[in-house]
Amino acid sequence: MSQNSAVQKPAIQGAGLLMKACDILDLVGEAPGQWTVSALVAETGLSRSTLYRIVSALVTRGFLRNGADGQSLLLGFHYLDLAQNVGAGQDLAALAADELRRLREMTGETAYLAALAGNQMVSLAKSVGAHENASTAAMGKAKPVYATSQGKAVLAFLPERQAEQIMATLAFQAITPFTLTDISSLKRNLTLVRQRGFAIDDQENIAGTRCIGVPVLDEKGVPVAAISVSGPIYRMTPERVEQLAPELIAAGRRLGLMVQSQTAKTARPARNDVTATGPAAFHADRPFWLPRENCLYWIDRLAPAVYVLPEGGGAETIARPPGPITHALPGRSGGLDLICENGWFNVTRDAGCVAIDRPIAGDEHALARGPAGSLWAARHLGGVTQIGRLSARDGFQPAWRVGHDITDMAFSEDGSSLFALSPHEGTIYALQTGREVPMVLSRIPRGSGIPTALTLDRRGRLWVALSDGWSVVRLDENGEIAEAVALPVPRPTGIAFGGNAGSTLYVTSERIGIARDILENAPLSGRLLMLAVKS
Repeated sequence: MSQNSAVQKPAIQGAGLLMKACDILDLVGEAPGQWTVSALVAETGLSRSTLYRIVSALVTRGFLRNGADGQSLLLGFHYLDLAQNVGAGQDLAALAADELRRLREMTGETAYLAALAGNQMVSLAKSVGAHENASTAAMGKAKPVYATSQGKAVLAFLPERQAEQIMATLAFQAITPFTLTDISSLKRNLTLVRQRGFAIDDQENIAGTRCIGVPVLDEKGVPVAAISVSGPIYRMTPERVEQLAPELIAAGRRLGLMVQSQTAKTARPARNDVTATGPAAFHADRPFWLPRENCLYWIDRLAPAVYVLPEGGGAETIARPPGPITHALPGRSGGLDLICENGWFNVTRDAGCVAIDRPIAGDEHALARGPAGSLWAARHLGGVTQIGRLSARDGFQPAWRVGHDITDMAFSEDGSSLFALSPHEGTIYALQTGREVPMVLSRIPRGSGIPTALTLDRRGRLWVALSDGWSVVRLDENGEIAEAVALPVPRPTGIAFGGNAGSTLYVTSERIGIARDILENAPLSGRLLMLAVKS
């Protein structure tokens, strides 16, 4: 025997022994309590002494344990410890606790969190329903992906190659008369899941129980887990499942954003794409890039100040207005126009803060510059917000009415669309010139954060800042979150694009009112952040 052969042989033997150990774990896991050492000897072909050594090692490490009769084998509790680390090393169970509790309170049924382990789903957390006969599946128990709503929800949204690899390992069994038992039926079902965004286990795992599940996606759109609601078929009727689907999809999206935010915060020390400048303002806000001046303006609302950041230069304080700033927007002749408690002011780098005469119609909650420098306002009166043009000659001319308070607005570049934000409702409106009826473009899930500001990039795409969401998100044309940019601050207050070719995202934030422990982990709060964003 050659020296090389002698070196390789132990590695091959070790790998074979490891595979046998895995086979034993698979057998016990698929039929806990039904295997004894003698039965495993007959099934695996191993000698009794070899199998005893493997089982003894697995028991010592906590992967196997003896049943109550002292003869049968069960999976060990160490699997529960490992299951807590499923999902990119995050504590998914802790992140999901509030969402599971909310789903339980909303439905009265049991809500679950599960993650993929091989070709099975392992339950990580649950919030047990209040109803009688509520589902109470054990934690740490593995179930085949093809027989659960959670498994099908994950499988449907995995990258195609990974999904195919998992499906190639499936050994279909009819757990109930309703279980899918062939690959063709499963693939047809997964196509339906992708189309509607949720999966159904219709008595496929437990007879008499119906379950609806949705995936939890990471920042790359890959499932890291799934959440579900399960109950008896007489309460979880097909009609009720359809009604619950939007709520469950929204919960999955919120949890996905929390997972993404947690990932971003974990990786934050290594980031080099975020820089900060300027003082740590109490409530920095209203950043505006002024192309004619090739610089960015922004304000501190509470300790009144106006700051400027020239292209390629350093931040400057150019004015201290006479009172707290309630509104700021680009001035028609340059600089910023401000509303303070003492009236309107224009602030420029050359002239400083100068009082000016501008129309104030009443209770303006938001102001924006429209086409050709026109002034538009949102006024909240009697539970209704009116949005319209404001001028010295014609006063306030309402164009749209919405049912919620509006705190920020932004026009499209051609002036044909006005986007308006209602933070408390999490609603983004798209208002079209010439069309009186407002359209709801998006409702931001509460778990994602509170929308506080919006802006458009150079391609006309809408971006929204999320307070307490540690992020800025981009919406697609349907109002869905298409991209999330993690921030090192919890409460962004204003956003604007500018700089070279409009490729820099400027973000203002506040630090007043933030708990000390949070502020210690977000030391850049109140400063101006600059991020390079791919267009």
